Amino acid sequence: MKLKTSAIALAVAGSIATPMAAQADLYASARIGIKSVDTGGDNNIEVAGVSSRFGMRTETDLGNGMTAFGRYEFGVATEGAAINISVPDDTLVPADANTDPDEVSSGGLNVTRRHAYVGLKGDFGSLTLGQTYHTFYNHVVGPADIPWVGSGIAMVSYTGRTSQAASYAGSAGAITYGLTAYFLEGGEEDLDGTELAATFPIGDMSLGVGFQDFEVNDDPTVGLLLSGIALGDASLQVGFQNNDNLDSILLHVDIGNIYVHYEGGMGDDGAFSSDQGEDPTLFAVGYTKSLGRKTTAWFEAHSIDNDTGDSDDDVTGLYATLKYDIE
Repeated sequence: MKLKTSAIALAVAGSIATPMAAQADLYASARIGIKSVDTGGDNNIEVAGVSSRFGMRTETDLGNGMTAFGRYEFGVATEGAAINISVPDDTLVPADANTDPDEVSSGGLNVTRRHAYVGLKGDFGSLTLGQTYHTFYNHVVGPADIPWVGSGIAMVSYTGRTSQAASYAGSAGAITYGLTAYFLEGGEEDLDGTELAATFPIGDMSLGVGFQDFEVNDDPTVGLLLSGIALGDASLQVGFQNNDNLDSILLHVDIGNIYVHYEGGMGDDGAFSSDQGEDPTLFAVGYTKSLGRKTTAWFEAHSIDNDTGDSDDDVTGLYATLKYDIE
């Protein structure tokens, strides 16, 4: 009798689970190539992953114009030692899980969480809870965050995929806007940080304006990003961020499949990161080429000057990567 009951239970569970699994969008992106990273004359060349990932996402119509959605995505590192490069530390933004496994691996396989969120959307806009890109990034960073590797090194605030946040996004005509509230584990306040931002159309261009304030900082950060500036066949984006005595400027140019990216920071010694000086800079140039369905070749070269007076702290990276999307 127990065997028969167990068989019925398994059959019922299978009949329920199979349709649910079929509704989920499972995907992966394998990104593996040859990379050469030079840090102060110590050159390392290897075949390794470059931000490979896999995940699942789905949404459900709840009726009454409401839709529920959710997503999990994980980053995967392949074998090979990683080279860690300087990025802004936690002096301006809360700790997050934005680290790519390829940047932390010392060999073997590593998996990190990239996205983990649920939400609701409808005529009111959307509400998202969990780890993903939030308001400040979406309006004044993300549109120019094109390089696969060389980006976010010399910005005042590069939040990336921060967790433990609740975000609202809405629109009014052509204007989009958002609000994020951070409730961080171990935070001293009930509300540990806020972000406000909006993007406005200006002819063929768009202007993103963002405000970010965390309890760990004495002063808020303000960011601007002007996109869609036409320069013949090229398109320019210009960004600026300020936090008290810290400033950064961003320039990004797209010319067909080619991109050129520059970031420059200006501030007190060590204010961007404990490993950076007053004026860290980043310059990157890249090229992407579709080779057919689901397959892309990508090449990038970038140079990072951490402005410490020590050439061993500078980084030069060369990447030649093949990306294959699995869906």
